[in-house]
This record gives sequence, C-alpha cells and structure tokens, in this order.
Amino acid sequence: MPADVEEALTSAREALREVRETVVELAERGHHSAAVELLASAVEKAFSQLGEAIVRSVRERDRQLEELTANVDALRERMEKLAASIDALRERTEELAINIDALRGRTEELTKAAGELHESVVELRKSLEEERKLRQALEGRVGRLEGLLVERDVADRLAAWFERRAPEYEVIPWFRTGADVLIEGRGVFAAVEITVRPGLEDIEQLRVGMGALENAWGKRPNLLVLWSETGLVPEHVAREADKAGIRIARGPRELKALLDEVASGGGR
Repeated sequence: MPADVEEALTSAREALREVRETVVELAERGHHSAAVELLASAVEKAFSQLGEAIVRSVRERDRQLEELTANVDALRERMEKLAASIDALRERTEELAINIDALRGRTEELTKAAGELHESVVELRKSLEEERKLRQALEGRVGRLEGLLVERDVADRLAAWFERRAPEYEVIPWFRTGADVLIEGRGVFAAVEITVRPGLEDIEQLRVGMGALENAWGKRPNLLVLWSETGLVPEHVAREADKAGIRIARGPRELKALLDEVASGGGR
C-alpha cells in the first residue's frame, strides 16, 4: 500500500476512534440524531481523505509510467541516429575500398588508404558494439515496461473478478517488495507475484519479500502464489516452487480455490 494511502487510512481510523466515545455518549443520553449526524460526518470526512490519497497515488503511478515511456522513446530515437551513423560509415568503407583498387600501383597512397580503412573498420566495430549494447538496454526497458503493464492489467482484472464473485476476499494492489498483489480475507493473507511466465527469480522475489511484507503489515503471508499469465510453467520452476511451499495459479478460479483451501485449514 502506498505510504500516502496508508497514512490517510491511519488518519481515518484515528478520526473515527476520536468520535467513537462522543457518539456512544450521545446515544446513551438519547440524542440519537446527533450521534448519527456526528458519526456520518466523521465517516464522510475519513472516506473523503482516503479517496483523495488514493487518487494522488494513482496519478503518481501514471506519471511514473509516462516517464518510463518517454525514456523508451528517447532510446529509440538514439538508436535511429546511431543506425544513420552506421550507414554513413558503411558508405565511407565502400569508398575506401574503391580507392584501394585505384591506388594498388602506388604503395604510399595504398598504405595511407589502408590505414584509413582500418580506422573506419575500428570505428564501425565500436559503433556496432554500441548499437548492440543500446539494443540490449532498450529490450530490457521494453521488457520491464511490458511486465509492468501485464502486472497492472492482471491486478485490475483480479480486483474486478473477486469483487463480483468472491467479495469475502479483498484484492490489494501492492507492486512493491514481496508481491504485486496481496489478498486478504477469511483468515488468509496471500502474496501473489504476477508473471508472464514464472522463473526462478520470481520464486526468490517471494522468498525475499516475506520480511518486507511482515514489516509493512505486521504479519507474514500464509499463502505464497506465482501467477502465470500465459498459463505456462517450466518444470524446473514448478519443482522449486513446490519445494519452497509456493503455489501456482493460472486463473482467478484457480487462485480462489487456493485461498479457500488455506481458509478451510487445508493449506500447507
């Protein structure tokens, strides 16, 4: 939960606690209308502050996504410029090759041309290496952006699905250390790591994040889940997940079944 939303939630709880005794006292004196009005006003104010904090949090995430998109666009523009430079170098290399053919009878000029050719080749190799590094960096950034978009899409779909079909469980987008989504309800506190296709690093992410979740929520998850958006799970990943006590889900119904299993005391 973002810090500002958590702060707003804490503030709302404190505000409700502050008016509780006054509401009880008014009710005991028979001033029910005044008690109801005071309670309604406190609840409305608390929810208003919480809603504003949530809106600010969503806007901040959208701003971060826009920044990441802008960085990707800048990298693509740089790659286009680099490609144009490489084309120019290739043209220069071809010109030098023609000059070498024309200067074969003149040793000094041939040596000079060969030197120029060597420098061009070195420069071309450096440019190609730089292009390779930039392509790898761009592919990494694009992959992270695609992963983030998948995580947000799955989180939104899970929240909508559980709200309609299993409201006893609350879906909490987290997107921080430990998990992408938290689910709480019926005595279950689940941490869900969303992936396109699970890997060993996702298992490690859940393991490492247990402490961070306990610090943030005051309790450790009693269910760890790897979500496979493609439905594919490599065999070695499934084996390691089973050893670590991590369950795998490929859809909301499968995830709910795991939650119900733990809630009924059947979980590991």
